[in-house]
Amino acid sequence: MKGLLYKDWALIAGGYKANFLFLLIFYGVLTVIARMAFLADAMVFVVGLYATSTIGMDENSHWDAYAHTLPVTPGQLVAVKYWLTLILTAASIPLAVLLLALMPDSKPSPFEAALGLAAASTVTLIYFSFVIPLSYKFGTAKARSWVSISILVVAFGPVALLALLPEQVTAPIKNAVSSLDINITSTWSESSFTAAVIGASLLVSLVCMVISWAVSVRIYTRKTY
Repeated sequence: MKGLLYKDWALIAGGYKANFLFLLIFYGVLTVIARMAFLADAMVFVVGLYATSTIGMDENSHWDAYAHTLPVTPGQLVAVKYWLTLILTAASIPLAVLLLALMPDSKPSPFEAALGLAAASTVTLIYFSFVIPLSYKFGTAKARSWVSISILVVAFGPVALLALLPEQVTAPIKNAVSSLDINITSTWSESSFTAAVIGASLLVSLVCMVISWAVSVRIYTRKTY
């Protein structure tokens, strides 16, 4: 497993070193000087993209045909992509915290920053939970297209539906959401609420990753290279 991780890390370091430095400088300048705090959260997702890029590199170099001759299982070959995603996502969080700390003023509070990073990490891990098995099934280019379309439908579908519904239907929904927000605010302290959200986000993300890994192994085992 360590050798597989090293192989993928060498691919990223060799192919994206200059790209990563540019990304860090670009996001750092905009976050610190232009006070765009949301870019620190976005960097978590962008750094995670490097993990799935190795699947495309494997496709182009026909790595999997060679990997089948090695004394490793399909589960290990697939698991390395998930471990790499987790490692890169975890490594991007301190970088994002550093960028937020360097902001001269108007920086988010520690609770807001924690919630933002938790949301970014959750979105990143769930996104790749869909991308990785689809990449093994259809290839990386088609996988990203299908996931992007699915995200647009899931994200904007409910918004469009609420906009089309009459006011007498949407009013009870809005009132229920408002009362739920008030109840949470009165029951939970800010620190307790933040810890609960981060814990729930981490749990959901890890469950999605485990399910995705199991599906990917099944696809990878049946696929011929």
